[in-house]
Amino acid sequence: MSPPTKTYTPKASEIDRKWRVIDATGRPLGRLASEIAQILKGKDKPTYTPNMDTGDFVIVVNAAKVYVSGKKSTDKLYYTHSMYPGGFKATPFDTMLAKHPRRVIEWAVWGMLPKNVLGRILLRKLKVYAEETHPHGAQIKDLAGPERVGKPDKPRPARKLKIEPAEEPVAAEAAAEEPIAAEAAAEEPVAAEAAAEEPIAAEASAEEPIAAEAPAEKPDTTPLTPPTPRTRSRRAKAQEAKPARRRTKKSSDEESVEESQDQEA
Repeated sequence: MSPPTKTYTPKASEIDRKWRVIDATGRPLGRLASEIAQILKGKDKPTYTPNMDTGDFVIVVNAAKVYVSGKKSTDKLYYTHSMYPGGFKATPFDTMLAKHPRRVIEWAVWGMLPKNVLGRILLRKLKVYAEETHPHGAQIKDLAGPERVGKPDKPRPARKLKIEPAEEPVAAEAAAEEPIAAEAAAEEPVAAEAAAEEPIAAEASAEEPIAAEAPAEKPDTTPLTPPTPRTRSRRAKAQEAKPARRRTKKSSDEESVEESQDQEA
C-alpha cells in the first residue's frame, strides 16, 4: 500500500508577493484583464492555493491606450444606477475610456475574480494609471521598465487615409467640361438655322395686314333647339288615362226638394 500523498498548503509567512508593471498600450481589453486576473490569484506560481491570496501586486500603466475590436467601442455599454428613481445610466466604451480609463480595466478584471471576500482582497492589489508614470517606484526592485505579460501581440495596423491627389479634381472638372463644349459645338448649326429662318419670320410679319383685311366671320344665328321633354313613368301615364272621380256636393235647396218628394211618396 502506497503512503498517502500530502497536499502542500503555504503558510502566510512563506508567501512572497512581488510588484509587476504591465503596459496596456495597444493591448486588447479582454486578454489583458484575463492575464491580470491570473497574476492576482497566483496561478502562475507553483504555490497556488484556491482559498489563499498567493498572487503578486499588479501596476497597469497607459490604461487609456487599451482598445477593443469590432464595434465594441460603441456597442459595449457600462450600466450604473444611483439607487434613485430615474438614476439608470448606460455609458458607451469610448466615453468611459475617455473619462474614467481606470474603471475600464478594474471592472474587466473584477468580472474574472471570485465574487467573495477573497476576490475583494485580490482586487485591492491592482493599481491602474491612465499614463505611464506611477508612484510605486519604491516597491519595484527592477526599474528597467514595464513588462509584457503573455504572448507578444501583433502590432495593430494603422488606418490608411485615402488622400486623393490635387490634380485629379482638376482633371475631373476638365472631363466634365468636355460634354459642355460638345453641346456648344452641336448648337452652332442650330444658330445657323435660326439665322436662315429670319427672312421667313419677316415674310410672316408682312402677311399680317392681309390677315387683318379678311372679313370677319358672321356670328352663328341658328336658333337653339328646345330641350327634349323628360319621359314620364308608366304609373303617371296610367293615372292620366283614368277618368276623374269627384263627388259633387249638393246644395241645401236640392236636398230640401228631395226630402219633400220622399215624404209625399
